[in-house]
Amino acid sequence: MYLKHIRARNYRAFGDGTTAPELNWELNPGLNILVGENDAGKTGIVDAIRQVLLTTSYEPVRLFEQDFHIEGKSRAQTLGIEATLCGLSPDQEASVLEWLTLGADGTCSLILHLEARYHPPQATKRARVDTVVRTGAAGTGPEVGYAVRELVRATYLRPLRDAEAELRPGRQSRLSQILGAHNDIAGQEMNDFDKASPKDVPERLVGLMAFAQHHLGEHEVVKGVEKDINDNYLGQFAFSGEELQSRIRIAPDLSLTPILERFELSLLPGAHIHPDERCPRGLGYNNALFMATELVLLRGGEELALLLVEEPEAHLHPQLQERVMDLLKEHSNKEQAEKRVQVIMTTHSPSLVSTARIEDMTLVHKAQTFPLAAGKTKLNRADYSFLRRFIDATKANLFFARGVMMVEGPAEAILVPAISEMCGRSFSKHGVSMVNVGHTGLYHYARILQREGTGPEIPIPVVCLTDRDIVPDVAKTYVAKPAKGKRFDSDYSAPEMAAAVQRKKERAEGGKTIVCVSDRWTLEFDLALHGCAKLMHMAISLAAKAKSRDERLEEADETATLAEAELSWTSLEGAGYTKEELAAIIYKPLQKKDASKAITAQYAAHLVCTGKYGTGEDLFKALPPYLQAALSHLTIAPAAKSGATASAGATAPTALTEPGPATSVPSSTLTPLPAAFATVPPTIPTVTTPQRTVVASGQTHGQAGTAPAAPVVPPSASMGGAQGNGA
Repeated sequence: MYLKHIRARNYRAFGDGTTAPELNWELNPGLNILVGENDAGKTGIVDAIRQVLLTTSYEPVRLFEQDFHIEGKSRAQTLGIEATLCGLSPDQEASVLEWLTLGADGTCSLILHLEARYHPPQATKRARVDTVVRTGAAGTGPEVGYAVRELVRATYLRPLRDAEAELRPGRQSRLSQILGAHNDIAGQEMNDFDKASPKDVPERLVGLMAFAQHHLGEHEVVKGVEKDINDNYLGQFAFSGEELQSRIRIAPDLSLTPILERFELSLLPGAHIHPDERCPRGLGYNNALFMATELVLLRGGEELALLLVEEPEAHLHPQLQERVMDLLKEHSNKEQAEKRVQVIMTTHSPSLVSTARIEDMTLVHKAQTFPLAAGKTKLNRADYSFLRRFIDATKANLFFARGVMMVEGPAEAILVPAISEMCGRSFSKHGVSMVNVGHTGLYHYARILQREGTGPEIPIPVVCLTDRDIVPDVAKTYVAKPAKGKRFDSDYSAPEMAAAVQRKKERAEGGKTIVCVSDRWTLEFDLALHGCAKLMHMAISLAAKAKSRDERLEEADETATLAEAELSWTSLEGAGYTKEELAAIIYKPLQKKDASKAITAQYAAHLVCTGKYGTGEDLFKALPPYLQAALSHLTIAPAAKSGATASAGATAPTALTEPGPATSVPSSTLTPLPAAFATVPPTIPTVTTPQRTVVASGQTHGQAGTAPAAPVVPPSASMGGAQGNGA
């Protein structure tokens, strides 16, 4: 037996289908993983199941005023929750025969329908919630009886659980309930201790307790204390003709339940500690022990084997999370046959999700459920197989994002978030995840959040950022012509070029997913072409120097390299190149593998974050159009500041005149350099150019800002694995 369907109307975040969506979720008989950001409705689904099925821990599950859906100031007065259970065994069907529903296909199911009504407080009455649970579709059958209640209880592990406390001894302890429900407990309630033969060891638990109690009571220490209490103290309180006596016992009641309530389950100490010594273990392993104990009970009973577990990753490091997921997958696998356990879990852990099958996941977004099983998304079987092998924790965070940007390399993954931040469109503030899927994975990942068939689209914007892969003719001087096929702009007609770009888009676009193809060539070339020429020149110069030094630049090396790059930029800027020629010159070291794209991106990210290459809307307008489109799809433009506010911290631009003859510009007229630039010459030579006026805070060749950049953090100290990625 398993839970096949859960519906809810006007319960918490779930509405009646008009102003807010109802809950209507179809489950797998095995593992079901609810993923999504906080406050999406995952816990509401689990609690809806608890409300209608109740739990094996017999904890009180009640409805309160706040459980009724509210829209604006209007709160619903009624709510309904309906659970459909299928796959009952013949014995299970027989035990609940009068409550079953016969389907059109001839199969029987058990439908439980909870209907609740909220009565607001009145002058003489307190607020209350009336609840009734009936069987049958829409609650048209008889009210649920005791046999049904005991058959369908779910096992629930709360998110902020104290696993160690749950396994301690105590009245109605969870361990005593688990032991009492185990199949092997049958017959242990019999007392087979024979006082006539006190040395015979009984076989039953109750008999063993009676045996221990008898022999402990005969011990001289226990008897001596007992006699001292009775004769010297307790007897003094007795009235004439009465006798007050006491007895020291292990358990006052020799029945099975009080005995089980005295049991405790704990982990043994580490190998270097004697097993009889008490040494508490960490929260993580106690949590794993608790889950293992619950699974023992679920696998052995005739009742509903349903485990509701919220955030199983609690207190677990990533490697242990993987082991827990392996355990849950093993016990929920269909190969377990009658011992199969249905698992419904919520999680916020990319590490945990990365080890699961995407087919087992359901994305919850703003109280809507979107199963990711085959046939529910536009992923094909090859995509599922690919993603099962290659999705990892860094990519799995897309399941918890409000927006996703998929890129094909480390350069975009490093640089684009930094640019977006400086444009006032922070990925972090917008909940956008950057996912680097590599050069071959983009079209496998792209359709993961696209729905198949009818129904609402997943309202999570996704951008696939990719290169056009058509080389501008201006780069023919250093890009070789292929032996066959097309490579350069001139090899394509305008319609052919448009068709090539459209094919890239059609492979992945759909729903809220768009494909943004670079306008001319690559991210770095397009940045240099459209408005960030100096930024890319400086970053590529640093990356080229870093590669010549085996990616090991000291701060002094970077300072000197930046100074040299400033001089060469001045020469390039005044040489009369067109924008395309300048972009091709700047990009050449990357194409020739003289500099790493990843290292270039690291330097460019730091430089742009100094704010000296533009900020806000000015920087945004200096970006290539395809990058503007991508950021606009994922983020919201920052609110414009008022004129007084905007001008309060602004510095008046300084006009620099570059005369026709070769001359020198005194450094005193430039923006003061940081102390680290002490090696910069006092004058900066310029090439002969026609006389023109440049505004230091304005744009030349589309460059947003021209002030010198500060020294940067060496990539070797901060990039980790990105260093060896090359171009």
